[in-house]
Amino acid sequence: MRLSIFRAAAIALAVTVPAACGSSTIGSLPAGSTMPRTQWDRLTPAGVTVKQFKIPLNGVQPSDVALGQGGNLYVSQPVGVPKTYLWQVTEAGKIASAGSTGYTGPVGITGSKGAVYFGLQQSSNHESLGIYYSGKLTFKRLNGPPVNAIYYLKKAKDGSIWFSDPGDYQVGHIVKGSFTTLRAPTKYCSPYGITIGSDQNVWVAEQCATTTSRIGRITAKGQWTEFVLPKNQKTSQGDGITAGPDGNLWFTLGTPNDIGRITTAGKIKEFALGSSDGPGYAITVGNDKALWYTLQQSGQIGRMTTKGSYTAYAVPAGGSAGLTGISAGAGRTIWFTETNSGQVGRLTY
Repeated sequence: MRLSIFRAAAIALAVTVPAACGSSTIGSLPAGSTMPRTQWDRLTPAGVTVKQFKIPLNGVQPSDVALGQGGNLYVSQPVGVPKTYLWQVTEAGKIASAGSTGYTGPVGITGSKGAVYFGLQQSSNHESLGIYYSGKLTFKRLNGPPVNAIYYLKKAKDGSIWFSDPGDYQVGHIVKGSFTTLRAPTKYCSPYGITIGSDQNVWVAEQCATTTSRIGRITAKGQWTEFVLPKNQKTSQGDGITAGPDGNLWFTLGTPNDIGRITTAGKIKEFALGSSDGPGYAITVGNDKALWYTLQQSGQIGRMTTKGSYTAYAVPAGGSAGLTGISAGAGRTIWFTETNSGQVGRLTY
């Protein structure tokens, strides 16, 4: 049975009253904690605005978002009746279909050198790689072992593509139309978020069903090393890990409300968010060299510097919108998806 690949974003979210746009929340720590206390980023520029754009088709639940050619953004749609679509969003917020992706569409989407890539299952017995470039949507049949789903994916420097397959506790590696898979070393640990580090290794955020979550590092030769998080912590089910501008990897945690940093040598440090912010989901790097992430429960977009200072910005009706994917756009913009409200948002800073 294939994993219900879109369960995380469509859940009923706890609604909290968000702070006004541009306001901040100060991280607090339990007694005796050695974790660094994060502070409001007083250098964050004023005048942040948020605009929301409705996808022009009823019932669409957008998932991930990636930057493509000409400053356009591309949004994935995992489920739809009778079919799903790839959505193109201009810098001005005009949304149109870029083509159908079949009955079951992609969850994750990634951009590289103007092209966007996503994985999907076009029939019961094979996976395909979708590619959109220069106005054309193409599908490339992949040869490889059975997988539950091509979930999130990233393109490596050598042109190959790595993807997570959380339902089968593994990652896949696509090279010239064929792929191989690697299973997580620890039983029942599902890789969700995936990225390429400054060391050119693959890094994944593993959510484990029976033990504490881990951050995994995979070399080009397939050697998988896991770094265990502090006791009882869980990574998110979003695209919750990214290569930071400081050469480290940054990740979101579902439990507790922290943003984590891990060096390429495996040293972990965490930064606590405010208790009212809720956990982070997806994370990306902005053109300002800060970390930006979605906060589903509080309906906010968070920004953290590489020093650990942070600010959270409210999204109108964001607590019930299901803020999911996030990507830097052109200039000083951050784009995000609102799964439950069928919208795409743009934050300008």
